[in-house]
Amino acid sequence: MSGTGDVGPPDGGAGGAAPGALAGGVGRARGRGFEWFVAWRHLRDNVGRSHRTLVLGIVLLVLAGGALVAAHLPAPAGRGADGFLRLRESLLVERLRMGGVAGLVAGGVVTYLGVLFSAFSVFTAISIFGVFLGTSAPIIALSVMSGFEADLKGKIRGAKADVVVTSATDRPFSDWRAVGARLARLPGVVATTPFLEGEVMVQSGSMTSGIVIRGIDPASAASVLDLARTLREGKVSALAAPRAGEARARPGIILGEELYARSLRVFVGSEVDVVCPLCKTGPTGPIPGLRTFRVVGHFYSGMYEYDSKLAYVSLEEAQRFLGAPGEVSGIDVRARSPDEARQLAAAVAAALGPAYDVRSWEELNRGLFTALRLEKIAMFVVLAFIALVASFSISSNLIMMVTQKGREVAILKAMGAGDGAVLRIFFAEGLYIGLLGLLVGVATGVLGCELIRRHGLPLPTDVYYIDRLPVVMRAGEIAGIGALALLLCCLATVYPAVLASRMRPAEGLRYE
Repeated sequence: MSGTGDVGPPDGGAGGAAPGALAGGVGRARGRGFEWFVAWRHLRDNVGRSHRTLVLGIVLLVLAGGALVAAHLPAPAGRGADGFLRLRESLLVERLRMGGVAGLVAGGVVTYLGVLFSAFSVFTAISIFGVFLGTSAPIIALSVMSGFEADLKGKIRGAKADVVVTSATDRPFSDWRAVGARLARLPGVVATTPFLEGEVMVQSGSMTSGIVIRGIDPASAASVLDLARTLREGKVSALAAPRAGEARARPGIILGEELYARSLRVFVGSEVDVVCPLCKTGPTGPIPGLRTFRVVGHFYSGMYEYDSKLAYVSLEEAQRFLGAPGEVSGIDVRARSPDEARQLAAAVAAALGPAYDVRSWEELNRGLFTALRLEKIAMFVVLAFIALVASFSISSNLIMMVTQKGREVAILKAMGAGDGAVLRIFFAEGLYIGLLGLLVGVATGVLGCELIRRHGLPLPTDVYYIDRLPVVMRAGEIAGIGALALLLCCLATVYPAVLASRMRPAEGLRYE
């Protein structure tokens, strides 16, 4: 048999075995090992081929490694240190580092393709490479989507609680202390804190903006919200009401980054006027209320709607200013983890009864996370078409192989191989193709995600409001992608394997 994927010549050399040995191999142990051997030999192509693709891939890897090393070299001591530090901070060094990461990925892909072209036939190499792309690309894409989702959850949790309890009716929420005590006794509740919200106007000089003012308890808010982590300047304790008798004492306010730096353009220590259009009542009806606050800090949550529309004051000042003495808008509850928020919300709702509305952070942001989930599903479906195209490539490759290897199939059947043995041989060929592409594709996808996570891809913060491309790998998603790719590969082998098993020896040797 020929050296382009046949079982081998009948001389017992390295490429094959004698007919008697072949016949005995088919019969021994039901021919399982022999079937896998024949399948592997069919896929191999021993004809000498050019290794230019492999050399190109190695060159790309060397250049990319050199770029990364140059970008991460420590600053040399001496007179040139200052200039080198300035160079490292420049855009040129950043592009050099990102080019090195991209070069590593591209070099690895080209090297793998060169190895395939050197070891297998062209059509087999293309089929394996299609499976490789069909697994590595979805892993990287879905990991980036999961990274954005996790980043968004962290930012929401920084400004909002895991579970929010509000009154289900229009009655004032004045029994919040008793409700908070009941919540503290429930299992799964880490901490609670009351809050009061109202829509107001804030003004500094000629700069005016509409915001949501949120009154919090400085003593307990830090245990529920991640406000202390998001603070760029100041402390939550600075919101406490000023001591009686202090001259020119002003209550404190913490502003979002967009309000602080762009909308109002103030500094810590500046004074801002807060106007509530309907908080006061006069002889003729509601009248505007005005109060001056002193900026004691600013926070950066990473969510534009929070940083541009949210400000914190103490709960006492909010109750006094908004005309709601002894009342709150609701109670924030902290769970052990964000994933337990939904179960905790159900337990709180069962404990408090229908008089209170209990919602988890997922319910409060249901539209946003539903859109993210649909985007992930759409991304997975679109990228899964790569694996689907690869499966069609596998099927066409095996159909051509059935046609080309008709003589070998006829000889195997003449020596005693049954239809089931031939079917398993061609099924093993498809499985080889799928596994070779799948294993390297999964490894490349995980390695690519790790490179992005370690070195990062910088993003313009004025567009994306995030400085680096986030990546979160999830074992379930990776396993699902791998299982789907392998299933498509196995299904693609069914028709060619059945076609080969139905071939009769006389048909394969008719023109020999």
